Amino acid sequence: MGAESGSQKVLDAMDKGTRVAHIYEARANLRRHGIRACFFLQFGYPGETWRDIEHTIQMVRETGPDDIGVSVSYPLPGTKFYERVAAELGEKRNWSDSDDLEMMFRGAYSTEFYRELAGALHEEVRGGNPRWDRVRELEKASARSALPWTSC
Repeated sequence: MGAESGSQKVLDAMDKGTRVAHIYEARANLRRHGIRACFFLQFGYPGETWRDIEHTIQMVRETGPDDIGVSVSYPLPGTKFYERVAAELGEKRNWSDSDDLEMMFRGAYSTEFYRELAGALHEEVRGGNPRWDRVRELEKASARSALPWTSC
């Protein structure tokens, strides 16, 4: 499922046309019918804050997907998002020029932060021992060094 985010603010900025409540309902329906659910999540959309990330983590905890896929937001040509960040893309103008967790534009947090966040969330979903302390450490360090977007 392309859940993307547990923050309504971020979903609205993406023009998803999805309500967070719809994600909860879809997961409950799939569970009721014995169908595995895997969420695809995106972090780093312009304007996303730590609070928005916390909403996504909470959604994952409350809905209990069977697995997740995580990437940072990457701009696709022809979208409003692409037009907003095009000047920052340099040589990396396409998602194929990057990996799933490498920021292609200046966001609120560093690539290292998003990699740790993805690892911790995967660990939690899979029943492991997530390193949330490392994520918070990088969140605080990244937040001080990056200029946050205000477009959401």
